[in-house]
Parts: sequence; C-alpha cells; structure tokens
Amino acid sequence: MFESLRKNIQSVQDGITAGLQRLSVGEQKASTVSPSESQMNLAAGSDLLQMYQTQWATMHHLAEQNTAAAQDLDGDITQLADECECQHSQMAEIHSLLAHLPNIMAQLHSMLATIGSMRGLFEEVEGGLLTLEDLDEELTLQEHILDLRLSLALSREKNTHKLNSLNNELRDDHQAKMIVLETKKETERKEREKVFSEKFSEDIKNYKEGQIKTDRTPSSEEGAGLRLEEVDLEQDSSELDEFLNEPA
Repeated sequence: MFESLRKNIQSVQDGITAGLQRLSVGEQKASTVSPSESQMNLAAGSDLLQMYQTQWATMHHLAEQNTAAAQDLDGDITQLADECECQHSQMAEIHSLLAHLPNIMAQLHSMLATIGSMRGLFEEVEGGLLTLEDLDEELTLQEHILDLRLSLALSREKNTHKLNSLNNELRDDHQAKMIVLETKKETERKEREKVFSEKFSEDIKNYKEGQIKTDRTPSSEEGAGLRLEEVDLEQDSSELDEFLNEPA
C-alpha cells in the first residue's frame, strides 16, 4: 500500500518536473522570436505557473511528510511484526509446554512420592545416628573401664611384684638367720658332744680304775646337756667289758 502511494507521488513529481521543463523551453523559444513578436504579453501564464509551483512545493512537502510518516509507520509495523512473531513463538512454546504438562504433573507427583520416601529414610538415618551416638558413648565408657582395669591390673602386678620381692627378701633374710642359727646350734652341739665325749672318756677311765664318783656336782655345761648319772651302766656291763677288753 505504501509502495503504491510512493509511486503515485513520484509520478506527480515527474509530471510537474516535465511541465516546468516545457515552460522553460517555451521561454527560450520566445527569446529567439523576432522583434515583431516581442510585443506579445510575456507575463501570460505566470500566475498559473506560480500556482503550479506553489502546489508542487506543497505536494513535495506533503510527500516528504508522508514519506517520513510512512517510514515511521513501516518501523512500527516491522516492530509490531517482530513482537507478533515473538509472541507467536512464545505461544507455540507455551502450547508445547502445555502439551507436556501431564508429564510434568506425573513427574511432580513422582518427586513428591520420592520426597516422602526420602523423609522416611531421613528419619531412619536420624534414628541410626542416635543409636550410633549411644554406641559411641558406650564404647567410650567401655574403653574407659578397660583403661581403669588395665591400670588396676598394672598396679596389682606392680604391688604383687613388690610383695614377691619383699617375700623373697624376707625369705632370704629368714634363711640367712636360720643358717646362722643352725650353724650356732651345730657349733653348740659339737661343743656339747666334745664335752660329753671328754666326760665319757673320763668316766670310762674312772670306771676302769673303780673310782666312779656318783655324788659329784655337775658343772654348768653338764647341766645344760645330758647328765652322766642318767647313763645306766648297771644294766648290762658285759658288753662294755668286752669292748674295753678288746685288744687295740
């Protein structure tokens, strides 16, 4: 539509331009007329030409305004067409999304069911974590108890070792004292045996000589051991006589 209007305006402009060219050619021809023709009215048609020029200028101005308006309108139409195309593509996309809406709703319900199951799993995991915390506390307590038992066992073993060392020391001391005591007793016994042997030899000698004294007072050493009077020599003297009479 605007293209046809533009063509019409262009044809009007071309017609006006051609008329002006014809008028200028007529004026040139009039200037070459002979002096007899110079008496003609040269101002004839100037008003008509002025009117045509004024109309042409007005039409040219209107044509420029129409061209600018047509360009603005063309830009608006182009922008409107782009907006319509964009809205059409958006409507197509919305239609496509609406076509996938049942699938989206099904996926949404599936996601809600998954969220519900995950909530149950989260509760189970939370319960498991609480149980794990209780087990951790119990294991920590058991480790503490084991440490205390180990410390007690080490202390008991240490005390037992000290007690055994003390027992060994006391036993060694007791054995040493017993050895000293046994040695002392053995020495005393040997001394007594020596004294008894000497007394016995003296008594035997006196017996042989018939000078046994039965009423002598025992010494302190004899009082501590066996008395010679306690030896019964009257019971069987034949064996003693045989022993004494044997040749040396």
